[in-house]
Amino acid sequence: MTARRYPPATHAQVADLVALRTPQDRRAAGRCLVEGATLLGEALDADLRPALVAVGPDLPEAADAVVARAQAAGAPVVALDRRAAARLSDRENAPGLLASVPLPPPWSGRAPAAGPALLLALCGLQDPGNVGTLLRAARAFGASACLVAAGTADPFGPKVVRASAGAAFRLPVAPAEPESLAELARAQGLQLAAAVHPRALSAGVPGASGPVVFTLPERCVLLLGHETRGVPPLPGCVPVTVPHEPVVESLNVAVAGAILLADWYRARRR
Repeated sequence: MTARRYPPATHAQVADLVALRTPQDRRAAGRCLVEGATLLGEALDADLRPALVAVGPDLPEAADAVVARAQAAGAPVVALDRRAAARLSDRENAPGLLASVPLPPPWSGRAPAAGPALLLALCGLQDPGNVGTLLRAARAFGASACLVAAGTADPFGPKVVRASAGAAFRLPVAPAEPESLAELARAQGLQLAAAVHPRALSAGVPGASGPVVFTLPERCVLLLGHETRGVPPLPGCVPVTVPHEPVVESLNVAVAGAILLADWYRARRR
C-alpha cells in the first residue's frame, strides 16, 4: 500500500492537522493528533474513529493493516507529500502516518463508591515525557482517573500521547485545580497524599498533616508536583515518600510516581 493510492490531502485538511498541535485548538476541535501505526491502533482499540488519516510517501508496509482498519471504520484516508508529512511530524524519523482522532470521554467525576480507589493528580508537571509515563503507569496500576491542574503538559499533546503508549486514550482525564482536590477527596471518602522528597520531611511539609507514609492508603488521591516546587499546600494532605539512598539527590517524578502506584497496586492485589 502506498500513499499514491489515496487522493492527495487538501490544503484545508493539512491545515486542520497542523492546528491540532496546540492545546487550544485540540480542545476546540475535540480531537488530537496521533502519529504512527501503533498509536492509531490503540485509538481504534479504544473505539475512537479517526476523522482523518494521512499517509506519507514513506509509509511502511507494516502500517497497511491499521490503515485498512481505520478505513473500514469509516475514516477518510489521504496522501501527504514528503514536505507536508515532515511539517506535521515532531519526530526526527517520521513514521509516515498521522491521524486526527477524537478525544476520549472525560472522567465522570466519580471514583468507585466502595473498596480500593486511586486517583492521580498532576500539579505543574511540564515535561511531556513525564506526564505520558505517569498516564501509562496509572493505567497499568489500576488508577481510576488522572486529574490535571493548570501548568501541566496537555495529556493529549503528541509527545504525551506517544510517551503514554496510548494510555491517554484509555485512562479517563479531567482538569482540576489543586484547591478543589480537598473537597473532592472529602466528598468521595478519599485521602489526599502528596509525594515528597525524603529530605523535605525533616523540614515539614506545608499543608500536610500526620506522619509520613510509605504506602498509599486504600482510597486516595496521589498528588505529584514539580520536582522543585512540589505541590500546593492542601488541608488534610499526608506526605508520602519513596525511601532511597541519600547519595542520590532525588528521583525523577515519573519514576517516584510509578513506584508509589505500583506499590498501591501490589498491596491491593495481595
